[in-house]
Amino acid sequence: MTPDERAAAFRSATRTLRAHGARVPRAVLAAMAEEAGDESADVYGRGALIEGFEREVATLLGKPAAVFVPSGTMAQQVALRIAADARGLRTVAFHPTCHLEVHEQRGYAHLHGLVARLVGAPRQPVLRADLDALDEPVAALLLELPQREIGGVLPPWSEVEAMAAWARERGVALHLDGARL
Repeated sequence: MTPDERAAAFRSATRTLRAHGARVPRAVLAAMAEEAGDESADVYGRGALIEGFEREVATLLGKPAAVFVPSGTMAQQVALRIAADARGLRTVAFHPTCHLEVHEQRGYAHLHGLVARLVGAPRQPVLRADLDALDEPVAALLLELPQREIGGVLPPWSEVEAMAAWARERGVALHLDGARL
């Protein structure tokens, strides 16, 4: 079975096996309660569990802070809006197959007044040369890695570093989609 056939079979499944053997709800809930520990509940982004997670992610990435939001859609729009407001510039750059463009009905434009500059060829990973071809300033560069819509393609790591350098050199905010960290 090819990977595509396997993925299609998984998507068409109406039932999945979550554990071996019969498990009654009481046992499942007891196991969940045991695993949960004694952390306080998260309420609107506050609480020991979420704050600890944010500190851990910030440390892993070498950043002073991190914020967890419930969806990638929200994270990307928040990051782009903050960058645009901070720089007084409404233009942002991302790949033509970025899910902001393909799956979200251009919410970034309707909700935040942002203007997209699509960089790169639609069926190829975005590269530093694509950024060099931009002929206007942008507030932020959004990179989704891997690039899901073109088969999960990744640019070489040296290209990711070169794109980060491009952003740094120009004072452009760089937002990496963290869904696949």
